[in-house]
Amino acid sequence: MTTRRQDPVAEEMRRKDEKPSISIRKARELALEHFNLRGPHPLDRIFRFGRQATRIIPLNSYDDRNFLFYRKRMVKFYNGVESGHPAFIDAQGRAMARCKAGGILTNAPVLAKDGKDVVFVELVRKDEGSGELVTRKHAMRVLEFIPGKVLGDIEQTDDLLVQAGELIGRVDEVFQNFDHIGFHRNHLWDLKHSLKLREFVGHIRGGSRKELVVRVLQEFEDKVLPLSGKLRESVIHNDANDQNILADEKGKEVIGILDWGDMVKSWLVCEIAIAMAYVMLNKEDILKDASSLLKGYCKRVQLRECEVKVLRTLIACRLACSSTMSAYSASKDPDNKYLLLTQEPGWKALEAFMALPEDVVSKTFARAATA
Repeated sequence: MTTRRQDPVAEEMRRKDEKPSISIRKARELALEHFNLRGPHPLDRIFRFGRQATRIIPLNSYDDRNFLFYRKRMVKFYNGVESGHPAFIDAQGRAMARCKAGGILTNAPVLAKDGKDVVFVELVRKDEGSGELVTRKHAMRVLEFIPGKVLGDIEQTDDLLVQAGELIGRVDEVFQNFDHIGFHRNHLWDLKHSLKLREFVGHIRGGSRKELVVRVLQEFEDKVLPLSGKLRESVIHNDANDQNILADEKGKEVIGILDWGDMVKSWLVCEIAIAMAYVMLNKEDILKDASSLLKGYCKRVQLRECEVKVLRTLIACRLACSSTMSAYSASKDPDNKYLLLTQEPGWKALEAFMALPEDVVSKTFARAATA
């Protein structure tokens, strides 16, 4: 059960070239045309909602173009690669709807005028090679806006991290016995395909960091792949980082999860490994917070011994992938500050993590998984 897709390396390179180019004015026109998305009544703008409710604000995004409309909807224009795979876009919509039905707060799709949750619109961009203007279809979706603060912007207490881990576990519970052909894809950000990262190592500046990534990938080949037949598979969110976990406005309670753009059917353990990798960024004690997250996750999903065994290497693979691909992406889109968000902190976390004795890391994670 697979979809016909290109090599994940080739697709990752195309994503940077086929990121949608669209102005606020054009986004407003298309949102009105297809979703009847309008701003507040003039009197409401003055007396009830304030200036923020009248604005359309561009949002940071890795490969797509996102806008916050009037603090009530998020409008997304997909990059050219995903737009060419409607099965995956449909799968995303079904996953969001399943989570919402399961009581998990997320920014679910809003239906367009035609009753569908996605439309395809023609956008014009300049081809980087020829310099000519080219037109292509991009998927467009409108999503519910959920007010709150992402985990990365607030103090990450032990209690909040346990809550976050438990939420991620709830998501994976909801995805039990759930599948869609769109999730069967060769995706570079799927940890199962970590060895594909070798083709991007040349973009890393600094010999010691290149050597570190090569070491991590060799460890993946030696220690994870031999156990692959024992690792459970499932549809996973695949990017439950601290920018995608949402807390309430006061930063006291984890309430939801965002951004379903990296979903894939992969090894179940990759879900929590990815979340643990990102929670290590900018931390002095990188094992402490990761262990709290793991503890919360295992309240919902009990990991097998073999899955706990590969956690260390999978975490390192995600840190290596994030840092390496940030370096590559920045070379393609140097004005996008979002692409630099995890690059240097990612390198520092990877260096610190791989410097720890392997037995210490393994015992720490084993205790957290059974706490």
